[in-house]
Amino acid sequence: MVATHQGISDRALAIAAKVEAFVRETVVPYEKDPRRDHHGAPTDELVMEMRDHARAAGVLTPHILSDGSHLNQRETAIVLIKSGLSPLGPLACNTMAPDEGNMYLLGKEGSPELKERFLKPMVEGHVRSAFFMTEPAEEGGAGSDPSMMKTTCRPDGNHWVVNGRKTFITGAEGARVGIVMAKAEEGACMFLVDLPDPAIRIDEIPNTIDSSMPGGHATLTIDNLRIPADQMLGQAGEGFRYAQVRLSPARLSHCMRWLGCCIRAHEIASDYANRREAFGKPLIEHEGVGFMLAENMIDLKQAELMIDWCAGVLDTGSLGTVESSMAKVAVSEALMRIADRCVQVMGGTGVTDRTIVEQVFREVRAFRIYDGPTEVHKWSLAKKIRRDWKAGRT
Repeated sequence: MVATHQGISDRALAIAAKVEAFVRETVVPYEKDPRRDHHGAPTDELVMEMRDHARAAGVLTPHILSDGSHLNQRETAIVLIKSGLSPLGPLACNTMAPDEGNMYLLGKEGSPELKERFLKPMVEGHVRSAFFMTEPAEEGGAGSDPSMMKTTCRPDGNHWVVNGRKTFITGAEGARVGIVMAKAEEGACMFLVDLPDPAIRIDEIPNTIDSSMPGGHATLTIDNLRIPADQMLGQAGEGFRYAQVRLSPARLSHCMRWLGCCIRAHEIASDYANRREAFGKPLIEHEGVGFMLAENMIDLKQAELMIDWCAGVLDTGSLGTVESSMAKVAVSEALMRIADRCVQVMGGTGVTDRTIVEQVFREVRAFRIYDGPTEVHKWSLAKKIRRDWKAGRT
């Protein structure tokens, strides 16, 4: 695919080109590496080995510059899309979730002390992080509705004490930095914590449809976790405000990375369709197959443009809540169609692990749920339509 990048700096274009070359040449061969955990995710040993290569190639945490500043969102998009050309690419380049969003939040809102202690080792790629928000549904905890949060925190001298249960906490096992959300009398609070901590007990790491995240998606119990007061981000009651700072950019960066994966899946399916012959000619010359790949081209371009549009809104300083909801729905649904067509075009080969196509299909299916399922975003957009209609009548 050929994209136009008007308004993107030459520096960002050069970074993106370096990332693409690194992922294609160095990371892709690791896709067959057997170092995986119980549910198929790369082990930390494998991740850190790839990061050593990324560090040597000058593409580790490429969206954060040497002075600590970030590329803007439109520039970040072209870099993260390239890092996503392999499911392992974001891990190798340190552009993965939840770390990318956590680094963005701390870079924007962290005190100098919190940045030195928690952000610096993350940017340097030495540690992984986890974001502790979602809670077990069977206990009535917070999921898509954060106001349902049941995890509590209370002051105790110069500490806060946190108790509760969390679930689907990506990367909790093996993480060294945690961002914990809990509610106090003043409202939601957000804390930085060192991991592991004996007060945080992992109860279960379920097998899930996706397998790209080291440490899986843990369910855990927080039992009288004591956190120094100076490790709170901001003030008590400001937790949701800080979550909003992280929300739209992190939601959009998921779109960026998985677009990269779907670009690669489309390349693999197109190569297969041009090489494989049936009924006297290459598959690509059969209209049913050719049209699926043509539809992929359309969806890929629409997804790219939707990401660029939303990133541009965020670059104005807007929270971009509405725009990121629109982008999350449009891009995740488009990527699901692309991944599904790639599997279909490749037939039996498409459902095997001979290529990354079947993994991309699984990963994108999960993407339609995390960071807000499609239905929640549509519901939120419908509420805006209702609000705007009422405002227009007054």
